[in-house]
Amino acid sequence: MQFKLTTLTASIALMFAAAMPAQAQTAKEFEELRAEMRKLRAELEALKGQKQETSNAVLADRVEQVELRAKDAVVLGDIPNSFRLPNSDTSLRVYGFAELNAVHEFKGDNSDQDYSTFLPYAPLKGTAAGNRKGRTYLTGRTSRFGIEAATPSPYGPIAMKIEGDFNNDPRTGNSAVYGTAGNIFTQQATNSYNFRLRHAYGQFGGLLAGQTWSTFMDLDSLPETVDFNGPIAATFIRQPQIRYTYPMAGMGSFTVALENSVSYVLDNTATVTPAGFSRVPDLVGRWDKGFDWGTVSLRALSHEHRLDDGASVNLSRRGWGVAASGMVKTVDNDFLTWTVTGGNGIGRYLNYVEGAFYDAGTNRILMEKAAGVVLGYQHKPSDTLRYNFALGYQKNFKNEYTDFAVANGLDSGRFGINRKLWQAHIGAIWNPVKGVDIGTEYIFGRRTTLAGEDGDMSRINLSAKYNFN
Repeated sequence: MQFKLTTLTASIALMFAAAMPAQAQTAKEFEELRAEMRKLRAELEALKGQKQETSNAVLADRVEQVELRAKDAVVLGDIPNSFRLPNSDTSLRVYGFAELNAVHEFKGDNSDQDYSTFLPYAPLKGTAAGNRKGRTYLTGRTSRFGIEAATPSPYGPIAMKIEGDFNNDPRTGNSAVYGTAGNIFTQQATNSYNFRLRHAYGQFGGLLAGQTWSTFMDLDSLPETVDFNGPIAATFIRQPQIRYTYPMAGMGSFTVALENSVSYVLDNTATVTPAGFSRVPDLVGRWDKGFDWGTVSLRALSHEHRLDDGASVNLSRRGWGVAASGMVKTVDNDFLTWTVTGGNGIGRYLNYVEGAFYDAGTNRILMEKAAGVVLGYQHKPSDTLRYNFALGYQKNFKNEYTDFAVANGLDSGRFGINRKLWQAHIGAIWNPVKGVDIGTEYIFGRRTTLAGEDGDMSRINLSAKYNFN
């Protein structure tokens, strides 16, 4: 009897040791199972004086219960907040949020262009559109859903991400509130919005292939805002690309990328034509490094402006851009962010620059010369409250591009080329409980066209966001 019980004890201990790593989700649960195993051993000792049949039946029942617990358990994955797929080494994370935005326009109602801020086309003072004010609207279109996955390999994890939101009108394909009858009809009954792609990429080692934020964009150095679009004067692009990043110890990370080319050339009526799209991928280089006091990022890009009508015109000219950005830690949990972006022919890589012009008189492509600065500061007095301040300023410098716009009457009116824009955000975000963000923000901005006309926008944006995972 003594030998049999000792052997049985050892067998049960081995069974627990094999089962626990496969089913324990956390260190706490692992310790709880170990404690249960110690308790079973104590019970076994107490059963030594009883009949062999009784002790075997009791122990078999307890072992069966633990095996069932192990079978039903969800195993933690290798990436944060993920779980392991059954019979697989792949870790999966499902995440997203449901969000409501409530916007009140005090002046400069631009909801015919975008539910969020769109300063470059803000109505001008003294016009009918500029006199319209006081509009209030609510929307849930920015609600988001995404999945991340990672599978281990001998050479590191193979990762992927797919994410989208609903910021797309099903009738018109844009994000305006009204603008056309189609936008209005969308809101008459169901307020339905189409799911649109934000991110879809795979990553292995330093290689990334798919759609995500442009390599020329430093998302971490942009201020946090309640407003969906954020301040003017920075890069804000998601696009397909092939990217390779090579980290070097003590020297930071070096990145090079080929990205989707959709730069365009306008004619003298500011119309985009199929003949004016570029043909070769954009080239982007980048360097990033972290320090004890913050971070720094330097970036450069080169992309093609082309006009080819298949007959008499076949021109190409390369535009370029550079950018620098970073984050500086200040007091306690506060920090300052900054971004400087500019170039000649930088195009869409600087928010809302209209693109190059084709001058038929001289048979030349004319490129804009522009620059922008974004500053942000976050004050975090507690773990549940943070205040955000942001300022963006952008300018088109005088050159042949602006001269052409003036000569062709493209320097004035609602959609006239702007000389300068600036936009300020003052807001706060409160986390009453984990996973809930309640935000409020006041935004003011002004645009000045090449003709000297001004247009102001002033609004308040309230939001409630409910995050999962």
